[in-house]
Amino acid sequence: MSRAQTLKHPKLPAAPNRARSRFVRLTFELPAARADEAAAIVVAHGGLGCETASAPRRADAPKRAPRRALLKCYFDHLSAREIARLRGALVAAGAIAPDAQFETEAISDPGWATAWMDRFEPFTVGRFLIVPPWNRVHREGFVRIIIQPAQGFGTGHHATTAGVLRALDGLWRKRGFARALDVGTGSGILAIAMRLLGAEEVVALDIDPIALENARENANLNGVGRDVRFSIVPLSSLRHHFDLITANILSGTLIEMAPRLIKLLAPEGRLVLSGILEREARRVIAAYRPALRCLSRRTERGWTTLVMGR
Repeated sequence: MSRAQTLKHPKLPAAPNRARSRFVRLTFELPAARADEAAAIVVAHGGLGCETASAPRRADAPKRAPRRALLKCYFDHLSAREIARLRGALVAAGAIAPDAQFETEAISDPGWATAWMDRFEPFTVGRFLIVPPWNRVHREGFVRIIIQPAQGFGTGHHATTAGVLRALDGLWRKRGFARALDVGTGSGILAIAMRLLGAEEVVALDIDPIALENARENANLNGVGRDVRFSIVPLSSLRHHFDLITANILSGTLIEMAPRLIKLLAPEGRLVLSGILEREARRVIAAYRPALRCLSRRTERGWTTLVMGR
């Protein structure tokens, strides 16, 4: 599993001690309905983050023409080869036309080192209350999760992460799960959620050392630093069965991992898959059949979350 294959939602900037002073901004126009999908592709190809703005309306555009947006994407660096690779991925996904115009410019740090602190307000997903470390809010009946925004991403804002959190909420209302695994853990939010819900053993894997550093920090903030085992070991090295497995990763990687995840799932276990574009859901489900069947399927903002079981 390469870093580019692990789904991370559009990144929040690095913590202040890692802040850079120069970035590259890539801007292009696309249908507004495809902006979220395109942003995920950009991040999967090394983007630090994206922001959207309304594209100027063309004088000759029909009155009821679909809305268009400008996607502004930020990178540490961006070569001509990397731009070509990104363009190919966006075109293949149908997010942009082959002749879409790309504009690049070098920019100074626009104040990200502190701006994200103002943007991250407490919010709920199911019965989870996600808060930044500097916010002390509590709500009765909610499971509070503290997340430090950083390069590990996964604050729960993106539809893929939110989809898994909602699935976990629904599953835990029916039964408990003793042993859990989170594949591609990112910020660790899903692993932390499973431990806070009551999982006795939680293993969380990622190939990105920066993500694991952020995940460990978040686990400590939530008082579960000793209860979640974060590791960079490959999925193939695991031998135990797990009652609950989450994998919020791009669909191509989920399909590639299918034999291994099926093997790791306990007989009565549940597998939660996300990072799947709606049009890709059938292919992902097919990769896990006939060993597993789809127990539930939910789509939010174009992203589908699946719950699979035997």
